[in-house]
This record gives sequence, structure tokens and C-alpha cells, in this order.
Amino acid sequence: MRAGRRIVLVGLLAVLAFSISYWFTSRSPDLSRRLGTPTPPVTKPSVVVYVPHFVDSRTEWQAKPVPVGEGEDPLRTALEHLMITRDSPFPSGTRVLRVRVVDHVAEVDFSRDLIDNFHGGSTTEAWIVESLCRTLAQFSDVEKVRILVEGKRIETIGEHIDVSEPVPVRPL
Repeated sequence: MRAGRRIVLVGLLAVLAFSISYWFTSRSPDLSRRLGTPTPPVTKPSVVVYVPHFVDSRTEWQAKPVPVGEGEDPLRTALEHLMITRDSPFPSGTRVLRVRVVDHVAEVDFSRDLIDNFHGGSTTEAWIVESLCRTLAQFSDVEKVRILVEGKRIETIGEHIDVSEPVPVRPL
């Protein structure tokens, strides 16, 4: 008879343990952690800057991801990193003074260094415009870019490409 009591006692303890466990997990706000289900990784927002890379007599475009910090403007972050990233076609010292989007046109105001420090030819000037357009094309609210220097419209960066009017950021 003692063996029978032990079996009943072990059975009751097992039911009690199961009941407590079930009650505890059903009331838990984050059941996935308690049951060992992996939670998805937290991803930080990022933007991409595009820079030219010369390979076998042709230009290839490298996409370089850039993290966006909390509270930062993704558009400004992308443009600021475009100025300083390795292989950037922009002249040294060029800074983004201001950027805003008005009627789907990104107005990007650069420091005077964009013109004063430009020593390239038509290819370098084309790379600057293309790099800027490719980088801005990732923003759905931007259709064109207007290039300003010290708050004023310019006709050209290095006398090869007309930028007096807004330039489409995506091919037509």
C-alpha cells in the first residue's frame, strides 16, 4: 500500500508542477522568451551612398550602407557621408550646409569648396552629379535635385555639365 501512496503523491506533484508552469507562462507578457523562441534581431535604419569605382575602363557604382542615428535626418546623413566616404568624387572640404525638399525637389546647399576645390574634368563632374542623384534616388519624396553653393544657384560645377535647372535623380 505504501508504494501506491507514493505513486499517487508523485502524480499529484507532477500535476501541480504542470499547472503552476502553465499558469506562469500563460500570464507572461513575453511568452516567446520564456519558451526559448528566438526574437528577431533589432535592425538600425540605414541609408546608402553611391560612389564611382573605375574598373577595366568603365565605371561601376559601389553602394555603401551608412547607419542613421536616432533623431537624425536620413537625407542629411546620406549627403554628409557622401562627402567624406572613401572614393567620393566630391572635392575635399566640400560640406553640406543645408538640405530641404520642396515639391519633390531636394535643394542641396554646398559649401564654396564644391567649386573652389574642383580640379577634375568632365568625368569627375559627371561622377559628382551621378553620385548625388543615385544617393538621393533612394528617397521616395525626391524626384529632382537642385544644386546650390552658399545659398545661390549655380550653372555648372566645373564648366562641363549644366546644373542650372533641377536634375532628375532617376532616369526618365
